[in-house]
Amino acid sequence: MKLTELHKKRTQINITALVDILFLLIIFFAVSTQFTNQRSIGVDLPQSKTGNTVSTLRKLMIVMKEGEVILINGKPVPWEMVMQTINEGEFDRTQKVILNIDKRISHGKVIRLLDIIKLQQFKKVVFGTYASP
Repeated sequence: MKLTELHKKRTQINITALVDILFLLIIFFAVSTQFTNQRSIGVDLPQSKTGNTVSTLRKLMIVMKEGEVILINGKPVPWEMVMQTINEGEFDRTQKVILNIDKRISHGKVIRLLDIIKLQQFKKVVFGTYASP
């Protein structure tokens, strides 16, 4: 004769809500992901003396406009004085150098400017652009 019959109750975890949320997240990421193809064109690039860039604490901003106009932190500087002006300036070389270069400036002049910046031991260079509407 059985006096007591032990019934073990199993606890169950309902994972239906978890599966629903995971399904919605998968749909969200699948719909919001954009796949882009990058195209490249073989270009014969000019050679530079240095390959890396440099940066400053006091911001160094260089603007190159069409017609050989160079502005260093808003002051016009001739090409011959660019290296000397940057060297004499009290710029911290750990911050980014900001380059705003007109799109009609030749690639060779940009590389020449990057060489000057590298020779002055700056670490980071960023190029300014306009956001398209």
